[in-house]
Amino acid sequence: MIRRRLEELSLQALFTLANQNGLELGPDTDRFSVIEELTELISENQEDRERNNSVTVRIQQKKFALINDDDTPLTGEQLDRFELPPEYETNRITLLLRDPHWAFTYWDLNSGKRREYSESTRFDGLFLRILEVESENEEIVIRDSFEIPVQLSDSSWYIHIPRQKTSYRIQLVGRNNHRRELLAVSNRIYVPRASLPMPVESMTPEQMGLYELCGMEYLEVNPFGSDLSLKEQE
Repeated sequence: MIRRRLEELSLQALFTLANQNGLELGPDTDRFSVIEELTELISENQEDRERNNSVTVRIQQKKFALINDDDTPLTGEQLDRFELPPEYETNRITLLLRDPHWAFTYWDLNSGKRREYSESTRFDGLFLRILEVESENEEIVIRDSFEIPVQLSDSSWYIHIPRQKTSYRIQLVGRNNHRRELLAVSNRIYVPRASLPMPVESMTPEQMGLYELCGMEYLEVNPFGSDLSLKEQE
């Protein structure tokens, strides 16, 4: 079933799918090899999901145990005795914007995959692949990317944002047996500009009112960006 569906795709679509799943294929890779790599990767991911399914069900049952059988919420005393699990046996990653210069990401890695990596002699590391993306015709286009190596024991990271007025998302990727394995893809965040688009004297009365309410005039920072500051100095 998997192979048949892949064979219906164009070569360009296959390369796009491979890139989205963390497979590094050369431009000269033939169609048959691309389909082989994708079939193997998708099959492995399905096996992982089936293997962890029973554990995931138990975790979900424990999360919903915050409500009694009669649909009433637990009391404070009951909540004090309730322990949330440290992990939820799923591969997932979430990206949050702190400000225009910094983002925060946190992730879960299921115990089966963590054990596989820790026992493998060919495990080359876990890393975060930060993607600067844009949308074109409802498709995600990667404009730029960079990687941050992390440890198996890590579960969160602060990330410095290189550019503003653009969007980002993160891939959690593992290197094992000389292959890159895409484990999870985060939500997409938009990073706004880090400064005001105009000086105070150019603001309308409505904009001036908002500026005064935000309290930026009391901060010891240049609210208009370095480019404008340099022009004013000249």
